[in-house]
Amino acid sequence: MTETVFGERMLIAHGDIAATGRDSAALPAPDEGDVLFAVRRIALTANNVTYAAAGEMMGYWRFFPGPEGKGILPVWGFAEAVESRAEGIAAGDRFYGYWPLATHLLVRAPEPNAQGFTDTAAHRQGLSDVYNRYQPAPEHSADDEAIEALFRPLFMTGWLIDRFLDAAEDFGAAQVILSSASSKTAQAAAFNLTRRQGRQPAVVGLTSAANRAFVESLGSYDRVLTYDAVDSIETCPSVYVDFAGDSALTAKVHTHLGDALKHSAIVGMTHWSEAGGGTAMPGPTPTLFFAPTAAEATVAALGPAGFAEANGKAWAAFVPHVRGKLALETRRGIAEAEAAYRSLAAGRIGGAAGIVVELD
Repeated sequence: MTETVFGERMLIAHGDIAATGRDSAALPAPDEGDVLFAVRRIALTANNVTYAAAGEMMGYWRFFPGPEGKGILPVWGFAEAVESRAEGIAAGDRFYGYWPLATHLLVRAPEPNAQGFTDTAAHRQGLSDVYNRYQPAPEHSADDEAIEALFRPLFMTGWLIDRFLDAAEDFGAAQVILSSASSKTAQAAAFNLTRRQGRQPAVVGLTSAANRAFVESLGSYDRVLTYDAVDSIETCPSVYVDFAGDSALTAKVHTHLGDALKHSAIVGMTHWSEAGGGTAMPGPTPTLFFAPTAAEATVAALGPAGFAEANGKAWAAFVPHVRGKLALETRRGIAEAEAAYRSLAAGRIGGAAGIVVELD
């Protein structure tokens, strides 16, 4: 498979997401229809740990092929065209999207338009357009770009979770329980659940003792419990949304709620080291919530313009809500990005932190 990631790169061993390293590859000369991008500002969150943990199972390693047995971590953020042979994209043009944790990416962009472009590289055929599409991104303030890089893709997932549950009438639940409540995707889901018009179940957040005060400060949860207090969850019709990927925690929730648990969804793996499974549990079988599939279904229901309008309105409401609640932390360069990723994977970075990496 042809490599498209160049410059300095962070590598992760397939099958061991704690085994990281760095290498470099000489920059290529773009062919006709190609654009060479320099990655400028990206975010690192627990969601990136999920990408690595599910790299082989969910195909995340396919987006940016690396050396044999190594994966290059996908990240969200901003990049700048430094050399272009694609008509309609010029050096200096900036785009938002899905980039590798590296300094440079070569894309195929034969048909860009005012809404952006799709990378049509051969190895990305058959992968979700949610990840292959890049949007023009005029330069804004560093803080605004940090919020967008940190939250925009995760907000989309949280918004889609709310839409999915709303369409299902919350499976008859009186409460929705979110694990890893400090994670940015859970924050987005809780925000959308609590601002819903009409039927509105109680939103319960499960988190660590260290993150409890931060989660309570968000104002999006009706009740916040630590992981050792699962037995105090009210036994009533419930939905459980698992962002942690912690099989022992899921088993505790299922056992406690039993038949009162009406739906159990798996979204992330922030606690990847506790991931397991295969043990029979009371209640419904956990099902995977895959955001790209949900996005495609929502686009089909609303139409592309309706989808963009509905999500845009929700995002515009969320940005003021989250601004000022995060402690933005800037890292510079691939080496500092690697250290930040390792801290995230080890669970050493609290939910209040927002890690942004600048690669200029």
